[in-house]
Amino acid sequence: MVLLLVVLGGMWWIGYRMEPHWISKDGQRFMCGAQEFFHGQLGGHPRETQVAFLADDSLHITQKRMLRRQRSVWQLVGKAADPPKGLQIYVAQQSVDGVKTASMLALRIPTKSRCTEALDAVLVKAGLMPAPPKTASQADPPAQD
Repeated sequence: MVLLLVVLGGMWWIGYRMEPHWISKDGQRFMCGAQEFFHGQLGGHPRETQVAFLADDSLHITQKRMLRRQRSVWQLVGKAADPPKGLQIYVAQQSVDGVKTASMLALRIPTKSRCTEALDAVLVKAGLMPAPPKTASQADPPAQD
């Protein structure tokens, strides 16, 4: 009986510590962990969050709270300069009818995820992050004389 309780407790702890992550084939929808914060103070624990890109590069975010789902629209405003190992942290600000509010959201994305490219592209397009340097395959071909 004690062994069973130890195993169940270990499974609960592992499940609590896991970062949820999923991304669609088209890269326009993904699931991650996210945590709200207000005026620099964290509010609660990370929650499983579903994110979808909208046509205007804003994010449609759905979070489970108790037995209900809360849906809202957020705008990306930045990326953490010094994220934890293996993660990228993107910061979004809530937008209600086009007006930004004081609530912010930290999206926790694994570094190797395909959606980091899409999130970085939104930040570059908005002028919030410098464009990545061109690689040799992206560089312009030499001029022909």
